Amino acid sequence: MGRADAIRTREIAYDPLPSQKAFHASRARFKGFSGPIGCGKSQALCQEAIRLSYLNPGRTGLLGAPTYPMLRDATQATLLELLTANAIPFEQNKGENTLTFKDTGSRVLFRPVDEFERLRGTNLAWFGLDELTYTQEEAWLRLEGGCGIRAPSGCAGSRCGRPKATTGSTGSSWRNG
Repeated sequence: MGRADAIRTREIAYDPLPSQKAFHASRARFKGFSGPIGCGKSQALCQEAIRLSYLNPGRTGLLGAPTYPMLRDATQATLLELLTANAIPFEQNKGENTLTFKDTGSRVLFRPVDEFERLRGTNLAWFGLDELTYTQEEAWLRLEGGCGIRAPSGCAGSRCGRPKATTGSTGSSWRNG
């Protein structure tokens, strides 16, 4: 049994709000979480990223946001804070804008999605987008096309690697239709 197969669970300090619990419990093909500033959207998305990184050892996932500043200042900062607070071992490569979980070998790509053509060719186990309201539909389609979405070993059901999204309170036609 290699490093990627050895660790499947880890205790994390997290007391989700009822809306976050509903997001985590959703078995929808595509899950979404919307609400006003401060309701815990980025926190919920990053908790899902951690969970999916453990359920997909040795595989790659992607966390994205509409622009690099949004990604850096909210999504990425939240994930790094969670990992540090919970003593989850990771290695960050700032030059490549990636993070690798040391105990699973899983990798997270951090990508702004404003230049969606740069998202082609990804081979992802999962992806999650923060602030979907400001994301072009083409970015979602590129990521969906690059997501293998197969059930990892030891995972109950095929939804473990499904894409996740959070959005602000403003709607948009392609996301609601």
